[in-house]
Amino acid sequence: MEPTDHSDTTPDRVSHLLEFLRRYSRQRLDSRRMDERRAFPTSLIPDLAAHGLFGLQIAEEHGGLGLSHSDFLRVITQLGAIDANLFVLLGVHNTLGVPPVAHYAAEHVKSAVLPDVAQGRALITSAISEPGAGSNVRAVQARAERWPDGSYVINGSKQWISLGADATYVNVFARLSDEYGRDLGITGFLVDTSTPGFVGGPEVLTLGLKAVPQNSLEFQSLRVPGDALLGGEGAGLLAAKEAFMRGRVTLAAGGLGAMMRSLELAERFARRRQVATGNLAENGRIHQLFAESVAATQAVEALVRYIGARMDSGEHVPEELFFAAKITGCELMWQVVDRSVQLLGARGYVDTNVLGQFFRDYRLLRIFEGSTEAITVYLGSRMLAAPQRVLSLLDEFDVAPHLQELAAGVAKLASAKTANVQSQHVLANVVGELTCWTIMAGLTAQSQHRSEMAQYTAAWCEQQLSERLRTAEQGTPFVELPTVDAIARHIGGYDDTIGDVEQRRPGDQNDLDLLLRRH
Repeated sequence: MEPTDHSDTTPDRVSHLLEFLRRYSRQRLDSRRMDERRAFPTSLIPDLAAHGLFGLQIAEEHGGLGLSHSDFLRVITQLGAIDANLFVLLGVHNTLGVPPVAHYAAEHVKSAVLPDVAQGRALITSAISEPGAGSNVRAVQARAERWPDGSYVINGSKQWISLGADATYVNVFARLSDEYGRDLGITGFLVDTSTPGFVGGPEVLTLGLKAVPQNSLEFQSLRVPGDALLGGEGAGLLAAKEAFMRGRVTLAAGGLGAMMRSLELAERFARRRQVATGNLAENGRIHQLFAESVAATQAVEALVRYIGARMDSGEHVPEELFFAAKITGCELMWQVVDRSVQLLGARGYVDTNVLGQFFRDYRLLRIFEGSTEAITVYLGSRMLAAPQRVLSLLDEFDVAPHLQELAAGVAKLASAKTANVQSQHVLANVVGELTCWTIMAGLTAQSQHRSEMAQYTAAWCEQQLSERLRTAEQGTPFVELPTVDAIARHIGGYDDTIGDVEQRRPGDQNDLDLLLRRH
């Protein structure tokens, strides 16, 4: 990754941006109303656009702020602390939408598109997920065909597309064939959503993040010009992969803000709350939960900052770090949010007390950009294929010999042979988790002398690695699973106990009367 010049990105500039967001949160934002209405207020996008938030990393020559990666992640963390809907709106636009265009579109296309995108006059997103393909880009079934005149015709569908029907531009990834039907590979196209053949589907009524529309999209013989290509023909995987990697550390950064805000509220309550044992914050078990939650937060913060700094320096960032950000960052975020709800007791279950909505909104992060389970097994499978890679990850850091020994134990476990595919997947999951904790332990060890909390965080991360490794080494042999059919038959038998409870009461009639429709 090439280093970029961000000499104009001064601390004061970013501090002013953060202060604007804090002031806006206090004076103008109503998260509860956005949640109830499932929409952003009409003033929000112009307000944010006026401060450059839709062009955070777009070059200044195209009207953006040109922020460094580190400063971008600071802004995302601030957004995550304020409202998940804001974080996802700006995260999707700036992370999944902008980079494929900024890095892979033709220069004249950048000049035409990016200024409107940077100024918030046009939202942009990417469309990768399909009914049968999530974050696995290689599995997409949408088709594009090159025509003799150099244009391309796209057919297919996408699903779970954030901002899908509201965006002005969508980066569509499809499997391309030439005019003779030969497969040319996955290719990215910049699509103007006003193009004939682009059909936005209905909005999905999600559990949380209700202000951010999630839509299905249909492409019906949608024709785009030759300069709509993002990169070359068959180069779509590169653009999609870059967007996903950036997206994963962005999720960790936004989740970090949620962790900080959750703990702020929980600690405030615990200090003020008296229980049978005295002050809640001084209860030994509650004290332990806070210490672990702060350690988790500090560990995620260290990883996010480290990745941002490495990206800014132009050094290669190992993919394992992005995977660790997604896996560990989002899982620890959820643990902290859930614990904070629990610490508030009945108040945590009240939706107007912030944490209730956080609980609904931030649940998606464990699924977004690839579910925890899928990404962990994938990471573990990479380590199983090259066990010594675990040791080389610690070369990133100056660690004590005992940490090297723990990493060697992970590498040895990764070298184990398994009897069948199921046990291979289970082992890959274990090794994936251990790889993440190897990274976290190595990283936090670098700053353990900075404060009492940093020392505890380093020890806590090492403990997570050590205990998980010991459990894996001493665990019972893999128990053969029932067949998939046996599980399905057993679950099918639940009908005898709970009966048919599928709700069939008619809802509201929303369709236009048949006599009033166009024929």
